[in-house]
Amino acid sequence: MNVELRDFEISDSEAELLLEREPASSGRGVPRTTYGGARSLRYRRKEPFKLGNFLKNLFCCWCWAWRKWCASKELKPRTILIGRPTAEKFPPNEIRNQKYNFFTFLPLVLFEQFRFFLNLYFLIMAASQFIPDIRIGYLYTYWGPLGFVLAVTICREAVDDLRRHKRDREVNSQKYKRFGGVDKPPE
Repeated sequence: MNVELRDFEISDSEAELLLEREPASSGRGVPRTTYGGARSLRYRRKEPFKLGNFLKNLFCCWCWAWRKWCASKELKPRTILIGRPTAEKFPPNEIRNQKYNFFTFLPLVLFEQFRFFLNLYFLIMAASQFIPDIRIGYLYTYWGPLGFVLAVTICREAVDDLRRHKRDREVNSQKYKRFGGVDKPPE
């Protein structure tokens, strides 16, 4: 029996070969392998969801990401020729102990505050007072103490970060001795 497919004919034996089936003469007519071939996906048995397999795959992905982004980088040797500038770019030799910059200050301070359970609890309680059916007291009795704690924390973190910045600037502005014997302030 011949099967016609798009202007050309193919025999049963060729079709079985293309579909990776055992010959019809064997009587089984099952796929040779469960992998490969266009029809093999139909015959694959579905595996039930297993938490162990999921966690194993998740752990493998996490390990791969850790090695890719967080593992220590391999150090390359450096050749420094005295009296000649190098073409390679290296990070500046500066000290930066600041925790925040202008854009990350408020989000990071709020995140650090609401990581603590009690602060998050008081935030949820204060936010729930906007719903009239469950309001217990006046809004200022909830938002006042929470706002005071947040304001004090923000001011304290700002002062600490400014002090760190000032100390870093003092250390980075110190004169140093260059190997070539030239005194030069840091750039």
